[in-house]
Amino acid sequence: MIRINLLPYRAARTKENIRKQVSVFILSFILLLVLLVVGQGLLSARTSRLSKELDGLKKEVAIYEEKAKQVEEFKKQLDLLDKQIKVVDQLKMKREEPPKLLAKITEMMIAGRMQLTKMKVDDTTVGLDGVAMDNTTIAEFMTRLERCGLFTDVKLASSMQMIQFDVEMKQFQIQCKKPVVKSELEETPAEDGKKSKKKKKKAKSKE
Repeated sequence: MIRINLLPYRAARTKENIRKQVSVFILSFILLLVLLVVGQGLLSARTSRLSKELDGLKKEVAIYEEKAKQVEEFKKQLDLLDKQIKVVDQLKMKREEPPKLLAKITEMMIAGRMQLTKMKVDDTTVGLDGVAMDNTTIAEFMTRLERCGLFTDVKLASSMQMIQFDVEMKQFQIQCKKPVVKSELEETPAEDGKKSKKKKKKAKSKE
């Protein structure tokens, strides 16, 4: 009977299998390294691109913030200009008020029986000094002032006898109060606070 020794063949086959496994392992390891290097490169490129985009966004934000500051500054300047215009308008009205007021008061005077010698105007009152023939004339003039709608209160401050051109006359002083008209510039902080609270309440109710 012929006997064949298979041990050398089996040993060679085992070595071949081991060699193949080692080759596969090495190739897998190399492939893994390649994938890691490629992945790292792609990640680095993406990170660099995102970093550049972030820097660009930061620059744009800085530009917009600067523009927003300029807009706020323009708004402040416009508000200041509006207030100045309102003040100028008020000063113009106050400058034009005395002549117009005097013209209206002159229309209410009793011709031939009285004469105004002085008029003093401020923000709340008007003072009238003059002479009249008698107390009846003064009373009639005060009645006309009360009915004209220009004043809320007309009072006789003083009245005394005097001689002018050898004629007995009455020297008088009349104080008149003007209606109180609040402008936007005259609003108190408390009123501003109330307005802001009302606005907040309206905003909450809308929500």
